[in-house]
Amino acid sequence: MYRCELCNAVQAPRTPAVKVVVETRPAEYPSRPKAHKMRIGRKLKSFDDPGGAGYEIAREAFACPRCAEEFLAKQAEAEAAGLFDEEPQLTPDPVREPEPAAETPAEA
Repeated sequence: MYRCELCNAVQAPRTPAVKVVVETRPAEYPSRPKAHKMRIGRKLKSFDDPGGAGYEIAREAFACPRCAEEFLAKQAEAEAAGLFDEEPQLTPDPVREPEPAAETPAEA
């Protein structure tokens, strides 16, 4: 028995729980020199970890199978609609042409 964290209902015994990723956040990992050690023959060699960037789980929830299926369907629909693009699509500013200088009475 457990309580679904999405619908807040107590589930019957023997109902499988599904872990659902509710929120993610961007993460950057720095490079680490000599992070991995590997045995080559009799010698121990060290290799560097390049680091990198990506996304990590910020929050997850235990859900009943029905709620998990609905949640994943909504999430897939939102991704298809472009609501969760990795980088925002920025439109370039329209090019403005300089306005002609107003004629002064002395020039006319």
